[in-house]
Amino acid sequence: MNHLIISYLKFLWNSKDQHGVHSPFVFDLVTKCFYDKTKFPEYSLLKNTSKKNKLLFRVVRYFQPKTILEIGNSTEIDTNIFSSEITKFEEFQKNKLSKNDNTFHFPLLTFHFIYINKSHSQKTTLDYFEMLLPTITNDSVWIINDIHESIENENFWDIIKKHPKVKVTIDTFHFGMVFFRVEQEKEHFVIRV
Repeated sequence: MNHLIISYLKFLWNSKDQHGVHSPFVFDLVTKCFYDKTKFPEYSLLKNTSKKNKLLFRVVRYFQPKTILEIGNSTEIDTNIFSSEITKFEEFQKNKLSKNDNTFHFPLLTFHFIYINKSHSQKTTLDYFEMLLPTITNDSVWIINDIHESIENENFWDIIKKHPKVKVTIDTFHFGMVFFRVEQEKEHFVIRV
């Protein structure tokens, strides 16, 4: 059987809706964002109007980040419909990073929202993850795309969930959400959307 089908069946078996969520922060996110049935006019402006992209739109709209960093090719975040400042990592790498001894050094920056389109190897993506940790705040939101697309992606997702700085993770099957809220107990949620 195909890996994606097996992963989806496991996801369905383990997933919950808002009734299985006891964290007020996650409950609000699920009920006010994930399950928001509003037909936003901006949906028509999306390059791809899939269920996943509509959810991604609602998540960005819900958190209203000032700055977004997108890592990886093939954009999912449409720059035309958000008022946030969106930077592609490749542009950022060329313009704002200095390379010294094969190590990237970030200037003092904060990214409120980071979208990782997992198009690199696990090692490269983990390097990006570690490299970007100094930019987090308590309210940072990271989304990692296609966490179940392959065994390698699932392994990467497991490593992220166990990272000591990561407090809350949410698996929506198509992407994983990562939060660093120090006031929260470490917890992982699997949410049907």
